[in-house]
Amino acid sequence: MRPVVGWKVLLAIMVLLVGILLIPRRQKSTMTSPLSCESPLDTYLTFIHQARRQKDSVFKVDPFSPIPEEKRAGFSGLKYFPVNRKWCLQGKYEPLPNALPPVGGAIWLDLPTLDSCREASRLLLYKGRQGEVYMAFWDSTAALGMTYEGGRYVPVQIKEGIGFVDFNQAYFPYCAYDSRYICLPYPPENRLCISVLAGERW
Repeated sequence: MRPVVGWKVLLAIMVLLVGILLIPRRQKSTMTSPLSCESPLDTYLTFIHQARRQKDSVFKVDPFSPIPEEKRAGFSGLKYFPVNRKWCLQGKYEPLPNALPPVGGAIWLDLPTLDSCREASRLLLYKGRQGEVYMAFWDSTAALGMTYEGGRYVPVQIKEGIGFVDFNQAYFPYCAYDSRYICLPYPPENRLCISVLAGERW
């Protein structure tokens, strides 16, 4: 009597199940509104602080946390610059459909970049596997030891041809916490010659 399911099918199912269990889960964004900077101040501050508390909780207990397991028991939370809405910026979004991945577009912001230190600047944007858009950047706080030397990431929301960037949401890539992670470097075009005193810090 022949088996109902062949061994090749069973093997494929086992491989699929193992893959699902071993692939790290992506951290879900707690920021949902591209216009959060335009909200009333109290609402905006509550929005930011709740997201940060949630991230701290995830980093402390999640088995896929970038915080090394031996350090999680003593983990008391990430550090941030004070929230300041002057770091909520917006600019023209430029899609780049023919760019090499992970670059997916560009945004024009009134921020000076190296080497000219002139405004405004065309900053490149990355596009993630799930369609999320973010910017990898470096600023002078990294040179001062205030933030990760490899730069930070910040989510970018696109609406009707305009990109919204809230640097209060800037965060470290996982490789900042654990060298076993490999992170995308920032593009050379995204080196800012100012200190972005917003978002995550050491």
